[in-house]
Amino acid sequence: MAVVIKQTVNCPRRMAVYAIFDTLDKLNGIYDQELVGDIKAQINVFDNLSEFAFAVTEQGDASIIHISILYPAPELTEEGQRRTIVFLRDSIIQHIENELNTTARE
Repeated sequence: MAVVIKQTVNCPRRMAVYAIFDTLDKLNGIYDQELVGDIKAQINVFDNLSEFAFAVTEQGDASIIHISILYPAPELTEEGQRRTIVFLRDSIIQHIENELNTTARE
């Protein structure tokens, strides 16, 4: 069963998408943009190479980040998959918070 997580963030869709790309770059992920808005990436998280899908939908002034693990590393349990996705979500949210704090100080 695929592990999926959704997270609402208080920022425009564009900022959330940039945060995903910046996080993928920081983690040395290999990615490409699939259909409009969908991002597929291979990322080595916790020494496990897996393939993920990211999408961002707009909801008023907020955005919803969708992260799913498409092809987990064979040794990842469902709990390991969940931990990996939570790590990615937290990394993206931290990036957004840092950007918002930087913008607020300017």
